[in-house]
Amino acid sequence: MNPVFRLLTILIGLNSIAYAQSTLTSAQAYEYLQNERAHARTVQKGTDKPPVDSLKKAERILQDALTYYHRPDVQELAKGDQSLFYRKSDISFDLARIQAKLGNNEAAAQTLLYPLTGKFAPAYAGYINELPEFTAVRQNPALVPLLAKAQAAERLFNSNALKTPYKPNISEDEKVAGLSKLWSEAKYNFAYFDHIPDVDWDKLYLDYLPKIRATRSTVEYMRVLQAFCAQLHDGHTDVWASDATLADSTSRQPPIWSVLVDGKVLVQEVRSDSLEKTGIRTMLEIVSIDGLPVHEYADRFVRPYQSGSTPQNVDVATYTYRLLRGPKDKPVSITFREPSGKTFNRLLPRTGYSNLKPSPAFSFRILPGNVAYVQLNNFENDQALNGFKAAFDSIATTNALILDVRQNGGGDSGYGWNVLGYLTDKSMQTGSYSSRIYSPLRRARGETVVFEPVESGDGGWPANGDKLYTKPVVVLTSGRTFSAAEDFAVVFDAMKRGTIIGEPTGGSTGQPLAFSLPGGVMARVCTKRDMYPDGTEWNAKGIQPAVLVKPTAADWQAGRDTVLEAALTHLGVKEPVKTKKKK
Repeated sequence: MNPVFRLLTILIGLNSIAYAQSTLTSAQAYEYLQNERAHARTVQKGTDKPPVDSLKKAERILQDALTYYHRPDVQELAKGDQSLFYRKSDISFDLARIQAKLGNNEAAAQTLLYPLTGKFAPAYAGYINELPEFTAVRQNPALVPLLAKAQAAERLFNSNALKTPYKPNISEDEKVAGLSKLWSEAKYNFAYFDHIPDVDWDKLYLDYLPKIRATRSTVEYMRVLQAFCAQLHDGHTDVWASDATLADSTSRQPPIWSVLVDGKVLVQEVRSDSLEKTGIRTMLEIVSIDGLPVHEYADRFVRPYQSGSTPQNVDVATYTYRLLRGPKDKPVSITFREPSGKTFNRLLPRTGYSNLKPSPAFSFRILPGNVAYVQLNNFENDQALNGFKAAFDSIATTNALILDVRQNGGGDSGYGWNVLGYLTDKSMQTGSYSSRIYSPLRRARGETVVFEPVESGDGGWPANGDKLYTKPVVVLTSGRTFSAAEDFAVVFDAMKRGTIIGEPTGGSTGQPLAFSLPGGVMARVCTKRDMYPDGTEWNAKGIQPAVLVKPTAADWQAGRDTVLEAALTHLGVKEPVKTKKKK
């Protein structure tokens, strides 16, 4: 998702970078301030009660960051960049926390006046009322009315009345309220009703009321909400368990990830050594689950609850992320088939595994033809970006570069765009965006749904400015390429910097609005339409590769990566890539 729409980036941090004032851009100023916030957290040693000297050092860092923010050139840039503009609110909040921990409650209260008078005051008020270091500060006479006003505004859309805790079976009134909340938030905020013209949302709501009343447990209630939400057919619109007990009843799985290839469900990843020692490995096919053929099981118990923007998006949700999910205390019976045709069955617990192997965010190796092969497996944090930065000097010596985002499910688009900043010496257009306007007055005058442009990519994302890779580049995509990884693919495609090879991406991004529902349930609704810089829409379609390559099950089980081979062929490399041995 586009970082422009991150309201509170309290936990973001990147490596510190200093920029010359003469070439300063809004993105560079934003990154510098985020670096300083991260630096202030680092010196506090990651504890709730750091030493006084550490707190004082962090305080100086943030005060210097505010001084930087108030520089005339930064102030001018902030006028046209909301993300940069709101750094003052976040830095002020961080500083107030430190001042409160130092016992300087009056100073903390004065510092909080700024964020509590801005447009995101309700969000800050929520943190102020929750954090123990603000216990005395929030009694300050100057803050009391501001906190009360912010809480009143927050209650309008996020009242605790509809945030009831989990119980095995919540009341019928709570269930109806949950369905009604989901219906209303989508009705007024969902960005893509024109993609589902045959859906009468009000009629669907009426159809689901008796279904929700007929549920006999909170688990059943959540399933009905998920099925209702799935009718919106959007990958950034869904329902899930926020309560740990509810999640234990619905969403635990053994550490096996599968993938649909050529109609077969194949094991893609096994993250447990203990499972591998029993013979479960990446060459196997899953043929049945709990006694049912795998596709029948998926169609009955998984697919109806997946809200996806494209067929490939629904397939990934069904067969990769949620196929083996279920109750914590109920093992799942899986029948596997070897390439030889031999089958065997395993009854696998859904929890209790230790020493799980992590999935690295970044990996790098040199392929035949002196081609750099880089996997960027997620943009959830700065690990992939930092890995690319650290390896760049080696990448720079290669004849071509392959960037693989086939397993990248997204995160923060900025990390991916910073990688692309190494491939050009010009600013990059990041897309165009729009969101719904709702005006009671306009509606009374007969207007229908209206969209307004928001934060267009006209300003561009800056090039690296220091290091530049000029050789040929290929990006690999799949249906699992999703959200921020698709934002990455859009910018790469629009740059005309190289070729996209593989399969269409998931076809979904956008800023989701998250909200609580009764019974320990959360939901979100996509609120933003994302397009190419020229306005071309790709939601519900996916980013289309210039060279379409669909792997076959036979090649996959033989260890051949046909998409990677096609990329090497496209780059003129005739020497075959070595086959990976399946464990």
